[in-house]
Amino acid sequence: MAKRGRLKIYFGYSQGVGKTYRMLKDAHEQARRGTDIVIGYIADHSGTETMELTEGLEVLRYKIIAGSKGTDTLTEFHLEGALFRRPQAILIDEMAHTNAAGSKHEKRFQDIEELLSAGIDVYTTVNAQQIESLSKAAAETLKTPLAELIPDYVFDCAESVKLIDPEPEELIKRHREGKVFSRDQTGNIVKGAFKKNNLDKLRELSIKKTTDRINQIREWI
Repeated sequence: MAKRGRLKIYFGYSQGVGKTYRMLKDAHEQARRGTDIVIGYIADHSGTETMELTEGLEVLRYKIIAGSKGTDTLTEFHLEGALFRRPQAILIDEMAHTNAAGSKHEKRFQDIEELLSAGIDVYTTVNAQQIESLSKAAAETLKTPLAELIPDYVFDCAESVKLIDPEPEELIKRHREGKVFSRDQTGNIVKGAFKKNNLDKLRELSIKKTTDRINQIREWI
């Protein structure tokens, strides 16, 4: 039986804080050390600076799934392809994503759990509002319901959580300069998500969740 893989989560208080960017930077460092590390899925709405970091890393082929209208198509992480390739480690963006109909699992975190069970290390990203226990407070802050969530146990069982925590003012500035998302995706952002007051509240949630995790680990020790 394969030894269970290790889960590393890049955690932040909002879209655009730099989780995927930092994950890719770390992946390049691991590749230089000789780790067989590949990209399983990177969201295509990431900013230009982030997408440039995919160069030099092996990118696994995505799964193409026909959309509900029969003519459009959706791209998803290709779980079966990753299990066949069997790298030492794999990068999979947006852990809370809901997979398209026809996928093996409903949620991407379930894909990740299968990879971990197969002995593959996984690097992934998640926002504070996507953690089940924080979602109610986050929804009240953003004035919108949040559908894409992960159970707390998935976060709590990660071997490593790296908090990506830029100042809200810096994030707002980068957003206004168009450095956070590709231009064609800026219209899909939740209204009010980049207001400083809202970012401050979301940041408090992410810091508290990280602190609770540290305290829990200390109790185990």
